[in-house]
Amino acid sequence: MGNDFYKKLGALFLIVSGTFYTAERIAAKAGYLPTIGRSGGYDVSPVYPQLTDNLFVWLFGLIGFVLLVFGFPKRNS
Repeated sequence: MGNDFYKKLGALFLIVSGTFYTAERIAAKAGYLPTIGRSGGYDVSPVYPQLTDNLFVWLFGLIGFVLLVFGFPKRNS
């Protein structure tokens, strides 16, 4: 496998990790909307998930970072 493959795979893992994290934050905000409707007011303090709460977010981020490191090897002269 070439270095280009590791770069692309690492970038893909990082993108998937970011997508999972963003989807979690959107779901937290969407889950908070009924609470706002019941209370009749708007409280801007929904509980957002931490980066380490979802195993897949940090695991895919770590795998993506490691693959990117392998994709950019040092050049020997």
